[in-house]
Amino acid sequence: MKKLFLVATFVVAGFIGAQAQEFQFGAGIKAAAPIGDFGKVSSFGLGVEAQGEYMFSSNISGVGSLGYTHYFEKNDSGADGGIVPILAGLRFYAAPEFFIGAKAGVAISTSKGGGSAFNYLPHVGYNSETFQISLGYDAWTKNSFTSGAIAATGIIKF
Repeated sequence: MKKLFLVATFVVAGFIGAQAQEFQFGAGIKAAAPIGDFGKVSSFGLGVEAQGEYMFSSNISGVGSLGYTHYFEKNDSGADGGIVPILAGLRFYAAPEFFIGAKAGVAISTSKGGGSAFNYLPHVGYNSETFQISLGYDAWTKNSFTSGAIAATGIIKF
């Protein structure tokens, strides 16, 4: 887990040191709809996300993100709590406006005794000069059990 956090830290630090025209920073909001067994105990999730993206070429980028998403319990299930995802990944731009990508990293639970889990997020999205919208499957795996949500994220670029 420490190695994964160290790698994510170096990826984000590398983004910050990149040239301005190749690097984009943004922040925004996230909405999530829990599915599967997770959908039985959690009704929805709302959160915030900060993102850095470095263009390696006109078609390939590296992306890193850090955020917080709070999932609200359903039917007094006791599943009310938050997740802090630290993710890094790659995107392929089929056109300047459209991308497909995947991020992976760690999700840290803010619930007492929640611990951490492997987090992965395959996604597709739309990219403009001022904002980005993506839709993906946000999943956490721990001890051979996977929880997940369909997540939509809107990022305003700075």
